[in-house]
Amino acid sequence: YFLTLCPEPHPFLKKQDLRIRWFTLKGDTPTLEDELSLLERIKLHDQQALAEVHDRYFNQIYHYINYRLGDSDASADLAGEVFLALLKALKHGKPPKTSLSGWLYAVARNLTADHIKQKVTTVPLFDDIVADTPSLTDHVYKAQLAPALKQALLELTEEQQDVIALRFGQGLSLADTAQIMDKSVGAVKALQHRALAALARVMPKEVHQDG
Repeated sequence: YFLTLCPEPHPFLKKQDLRIRWFTLKGDTPTLEDELSLLERIKLHDQQALAEVHDRYFNQIYHYINYRLGDSDASADLAGEVFLALLKALKHGKPPKTSLSGWLYAVARNLTADHIKQKVTTVPLFDDIVADTPSLTDHVYKAQLAPALKQALLELTEEQQDVIALRFGQGLSLADTAQIMDKSVGAVKALQHRALAALARVMPKEVHQDG
């Protein structure tokens, strides 16, 4: 069914291409106006717009998934599936309604959750998180504590893991995170606070006592 929408070979359909493009693309976050314009264009099956969506968002989606999984190959595959899902939605007349980035991240979130359920031994990356409290930040940057931190992250709710991955894994602003999670900025702040507090509670005692 993709051939009707994309009569010529398209980057979305080249998995090997998906594996390497994120190294060279900046993946800059477009403005809301740019995103709305892209959304309207892809609804019309504009080939150039589809390519722009891939170029702008693949890097971000890949890193979001990889932050959760810690598996670059699986993350590249799942990121590719996100964009294939977009093509499928367009083909069936069910495009994103208001937020293109929110739709892409929602699909990525669901695919990542399914992957984790299928492979319960996979743990998310937590090496680069920047916590709000100095004591927690100091521990985060000690490489020997990474396994404990990764395991602790698994104890958080999915929403708490999401806000940490988006805010600290990708360094997104509160406003961008709020748009992606379909929440107000205030709600994201509260969720972030609860997530970091929960993380501090579930970390092993020796982590808190170290240093």
